[in-house]
Amino acid sequence: MRSPERSEPPATAATQSELRTLRRWTLVAGVWAVAATAVALIALLDTSGNDARKTARDAADRTESLERRQEQLEERLSALDTRVGNLAPAGDVSKLEDRLGRAEKDASDAKRDVTKATDTLTELQDRVSSLEDDPSSSDDTAGSDEPNVDGPAP
Repeated sequence: MRSPERSEPPATAATQSELRTLRRWTLVAGVWAVAATAVALIALLDTSGNDARKTARDAADRTESLERRQEQLEERLSALDTRVGNLAPAGDVSKLEDRLGRAEKDASDAKRDVTKATDTLTELQDRVSSLEDDPSSSDDTAGSDEPNVDGPAP
């Protein structure tokens, strides 16, 4: 069995004008749907007597229900349009991604520098310890912090 081909997502987000156009055409389609439903109901009700009145009432109720649903859809589309309008523009998102990339690089560089500094500090501590432990470097003034400025002893 062959898998259906998947379409690529669009490279850019929809613009406000595209969403307005979509909303407009959706409303037009909704109006045509309501009109077509009304015409179909009228054709269906082309009978006489009480059945026709009952059917007409039912059709009117359905039409009202459809109109209410259409209004609800219009409100939802309007709310969606407002939410999309409040989103950050693609340029701002791109700038933010660039800044985040630079911050990640800086953090990586800082981590590498800290590792180097830690290694250097460990090396210096090892050298100091080896100098302190080396008996050949110790003499009578090893414990004194002040240099012997008087010269050699007589």
